[in-house]
Amino acid sequence: MYTLQQSGSLRLVQITDTHLNEPEDGHLLGMQTLHSLRCVLDTVRQEQQDIDAILVTGDLSQDGSERSYQHLRTALDGFSAPSFWLAGNHDERAAMQRADIPGDHLTRVIRAPHWQIILINSQVPGKVFGRISQAELDFLEQTLSERPDLHTLVTFHHHPVDMGSRWIDKIGIRNAEQLLDVIDRHNNVRCLLWGHVHQESDQMRNGVRLLSTPSTCVQFEPGSEDFSVDTRAPGYRWLELHADGRLDTGVSRVEGIHFEVDYSVKGY
Repeated sequence: MYTLQQSGSLRLVQITDTHLNEPEDGHLLGMQTLHSLRCVLDTVRQEQQDIDAILVTGDLSQDGSERSYQHLRTALDGFSAPSFWLAGNHDERAAMQRADIPGDHLTRVIRAPHWQIILINSQVPGKVFGRISQAELDFLEQTLSERPDLHTLVTFHHHPVDMGSRWIDKIGIRNAEQLLDVIDRHNNVRCLLWGHVHQESDQMRNGVRLLSTPSTCVQFEPGSEDFSVDTRAPGYRWLELHADGRLDTGVSRVEGIHFEVDYSVKGY
């Protein structure tokens, strides 16, 4: 567990789906992903002050190399805020762990005076879709029960609800109903947050905010039946978690920079 001493509002930044590679000029669908990440982080520096934590919610790497995670650590070194990492379907957990020694990047629970953040693993090794194991469901149940007084944000990589895109909705959390059953049993959950879908969304379900966030590299076109790349720029999400349980959030994208993308590719 990691403890944040912040007594007022908790200010978070989420970046996701960085898809870094061993070579610095590695790319996804033609976009150099380390370059685009650096551009997003420059935007964060310009726009956000007093960040308490950075959440990096999966597909940190495209090739699973230890060097790709070291690129991420270096890119985030300029921030005083700690960063916490989740594995996505492209990630190699052993390489993540080696890149984190010593460190707190793989911490599962972050607590502050009014909020807790719980990081849940939705990765199924070797598969694109996600699943929350029984052990993870039990961990979530236990952690929520330990501190019913804390407002809670739960984050993972894959999406637990449909995005209205046929190809994407085949590769979400396959047992999402079990996850949502746990969430429904606890009235301290305020938000579910994920990546994977390379697009922003903002929904409500039973009083809980449901949020997805753009990738720091290539974007996917919302509402598409088949794989389709969007023309929108890379971005990130900011969140302000208030002591009374309210949540303010928004998405910001890089402006004024042209990114090369190969729109002819039909998968990633």
